Amino acid sequence: MNSSSVTLLASGNSLGAYIPAMHLHTYLQGRGVGSDVHVLENVYHEEVRDKIRATKKAFHADFSVARMGHKLARPVDTSLNEEAVLRLLEDWMRAGVTRFAVFTGFWLPILERYKAAAGKPLDIRLIRLDAWDTPSFKVHKQLYPGYDNVWFYVPSELSPGAYIASDEAEPLPYGQRAGRILIHGGGWGIGTYAETIRELRGLGRRLDVIVYDPSEVEEDDGVTRYFGTDASWDPWSRDAQGRHTFPPMVRYVREQGVLREYPLRDYSAYTDLMRDCSAIISKPGGATLNDSLSFGIPFVMLEPFGDHELHNSAYWESCGFGIRFAEWQARNFSEHLLEGICTRLLEQRSKIKHFGRITYAAENSSYV
Repeated sequence: MNSSSVTLLASGNSLGAYIPAMHLHTYLQGRGVGSDVHVLENVYHEEVRDKIRATKKAFHADFSVARMGHKLARPVDTSLNEEAVLRLLEDWMRAGVTRFAVFTGFWLPILERYKAAAGKPLDIRLIRLDAWDTPSFKVHKQLYPGYDNVWFYVPSELSPGAYIASDEAEPLPYGQRAGRILIHGGGWGIGTYAETIRELRGLGRRLDVIVYDPSEVEEDDGVTRYFGTDASWDPWSRDAQGRHTFPPMVRYVREQGVLREYPLRDYSAYTDLMRDCSAIISKPGGATLNDSLSFGIPFVMLEPFGDHELHNSAYWESCGFGIRFAEWQARNFSEHLLEGICTRLLEQRSKIKHFGRITYAAENSSYV
């Protein structure tokens, strides 16, 4: 790696701080800009990583537990393996790393150490894909003002200025889409999405459901499709070439009680589902706002998880890019309403550029 490369600092604790980093990595690699992804959990103690898996299951099982856990967020200092941190800092020093895009605030104490050791200007951008502080940044309020905070969604400006995706493909016009609705509970499978699935299935709507666990897959009805992440994958693992990857996705089909799995060819097959859907239903996480904008998908928003998602929901609704599920329900699940939202999204999307193009591909650096 050289000084013009970009080091992307992600987290596997939340796919919202992992998938956008992987999209940016893919985009930059495709345009000849060197990039490397680091996942915070790889500098954790192993027992902490094991605990994350257990916590995810608990949060998935009970949304009230998830909300309480959100309120108890703390800095991750005690989770860090000092030897692993020192190896990482030495690797950066040896490689002369100077450019960072940071997708979670929990990296900030490590970056503070690198800034002190580097002794030269560094280009460090904090990627803020929410309209309010997420827990990872909130716990480091004393640190993040000293960095270049790149807010994608500024409440006083109802027009997002950029998006992040693996490419710059244009969204499909609404009339050319398959008319299916994509439903998920975010990377941890949390929220009120399960009740929503039952209601919409009862109305005969065509759904693509992203399940957290295969046990959620219902008997095949010829209309509802189920997808999920391969259970053996976690975000802090690397492939045989030592690289981080998008989650391997599978399609699930349950027939006469027997569950079968059909691996998708790659992650782009999943983004094709998003590109082709008429709406996405989920809690209002920042990465899903980005999906909504990137692919021009009307966002039907479920109950938010934490203050940042409450602000996200209010912002997206104010922009005219989404609607709360209860409101859509009250409007008889109007297709015409979704089409109007899509029109506004496509209009905004036509005015903006990919974050990687305007920031890194253009070699437009600022320093801290």
